[in-house]
Amino acid sequence: MPRNDEVEQMLNSLSMKSRDDLFSEIPTKFRKSVLRLPRSKSEFEVIETAKSIAKTNQWDQYKNFLGMGFYDRVIPSSVDSIISRSEFLTSYTPYQPEVSQGMLQSLFEYQSVMSDLMHMDFSNSSMYDGYSSLGEAVRMAFRENERPRVLIPDNMINTKLQVIESYTEGLNLKFERYKISRDTGEIDLENLKGLVDGNTSAIIVENPNSYGVLDRNVTRVSEIKKDSVLIAYVDPISLGLVKPPGDYGADIAVAEGQQMGIHMNYGGPYLGIFTFRKELVRKSPGRIIGETTDANGKRAFVMTLQTREQHIRRQKATSNICTNQALMALASLTYLSLLGASGLRKVAAVTMEKSRKFTDNIKKVISKDAVPFTGVHFSDVIVKINKSEKDLNAALIKNRIIGGIPLSRLIPDLSDQLKGNYAFSFTEKTPDADIDLLSSILGGI
Repeated sequence: MPRNDEVEQMLNSLSMKSRDDLFSEIPTKFRKSVLRLPRSKSEFEVIETAKSIAKTNQWDQYKNFLGMGFYDRVIPSSVDSIISRSEFLTSYTPYQPEVSQGMLQSLFEYQSVMSDLMHMDFSNSSMYDGYSSLGEAVRMAFRENERPRVLIPDNMINTKLQVIESYTEGLNLKFERYKISRDTGEIDLENLKGLVDGNTSAIIVENPNSYGVLDRNVTRVSEIKKDSVLIAYVDPISLGLVKPPGDYGADIAVAEGQQMGIHMNYGGPYLGIFTFRKELVRKSPGRIIGETTDANGKRAFVMTLQTREQHIRRQKATSNICTNQALMALASLTYLSLLGASGLRKVAAVTMEKSRKFTDNIKKVISKDAVPFTGVHFSDVIVKINKSEKDLNAALIKNRIIGGIPLSRLIPDLSDQLKGNYAFSFTEKTPDADIDLLSSILGGI
């Protein structure tokens, strides 16, 4: 605490008589006259108090089956070791490329890996998260054709649609839903075909979709999209096994990259993967890092495209994004570099095996109809349970299990049809014993 004479000196320099003058803008009725704070503690005492509070957490004693787009996966310790290096701790937009070569190169390599993963021509150097990437993709499609209609699956998660609507506010876009089969959990191609017309700006497809189903019909949407923009929202881990969006005609492919080397936290940070075909490069948001040579002929890296207002004329800007998720992009780059193609394939295969084991269990302990969609599931499996969310969670928590998520809450527009359907999620980290335990409890319920 400053001494009284120091306080008086500071107040005098501000032409104030007392400390209360510092808060003169705040009406008196809103000011607290007395703060009931405990006595001050030493650093050691604060740390010990924090430890005692932390011991009350029981998260590591529970089995977690939550997912639906964000997953707890195995992260090699090398990932944290590399991104914790001091060179990367304060990574931000490299305004001075001549002194930011390491950061620029890591983003260049990230772009290269993501383009390979998605089988797309280009990737930008990342966005905030998967949902905002999807919002920017819709804006990018509108810049390409300036049409008013966007077709979305009828089972799109509500929060995802809300982000898209926020990002596109002011463009007067109309979002129309096409049908997803209530039997297979896949796109109803005939219904979608009947909706596509000359005013269609974009078609959004998801794979796997919000039912957790790997949708085989996404590969045929390019046949009926006419000249609209096809936007694919994918699970990047699934690409270790399934056809990447570039191979079925996607114009823009986006994803949430949290699964690839980024730990589960309380609401972030996340990573928005954003890739596209080369014809759209001048309409892309964010920034793209390129490779060149310096004055001495040596390999160098620069920000090739910078499309926000701070860099170019406002009317020419394609994005107001001020930065990219540089540290998270580096984490995903490191994760994929360590795993390689064979490692990613193995993670995807084990994930599908866990989901298949759970699906087989549920069909035995409940009924064949307990898994309502016949399509193949990836991480998320939907189970029909005739119990309220409160009753289900009470039974699960009693057995130290967290999950599942009621679909009617995620997709309120289909709440009547999806009542009693719950999503449970699995990764390569889920032990078989936990799957058997969950199956047994659900069967008992």
